[in-house]
Amino acid sequence: MDVPAFLMQLGQVLSRTATTSRELEAIELQADGRDVSIRIRHVAHDKSYPPLAVILREIGRTCHEQGVVVARLSRISFLPDEIRVELVRNANQLGEAYRYPIETTLGAPTFVPTPLPAVSGTLGSSIATPMKS
Repeated sequence: MDVPAFLMQLGQVLSRTATTSRELEAIELQADGRDVSIRIRHVAHDKSYPPLAVILREIGRTCHEQGVVVARLSRISFLPDEIRVELVRNANQLGEAYRYPIETTLGAPTFVPTPLPAVSGTLGSSIATPMKS
């Protein structure tokens, strides 16, 4: 299964349990995506936080464009100011990271690119360039 399909399926499972991106702290993946752990926040993110479906769609698009497979996904962190996707290189050795900074403009959250020592993407285009971490 490719990353976009995997994340879409994961999003469907989370939506059936009424879990939103505002409640998530992290999604941790092991064993080629067969072992998924969900960490829930003590305090929810602001109401302007991007919807889970949008976040997972953009991560899936970036991973597809960069040739990332499900087995490389390690952790998706839902931070107050960004979404961070950590990848493993091999044998659980951390590799690159994708960062999706969140900027709130007039109450509408968007992903914006920033020059960081990771891979960044933008909402709607997911053009990401690997950088040394």
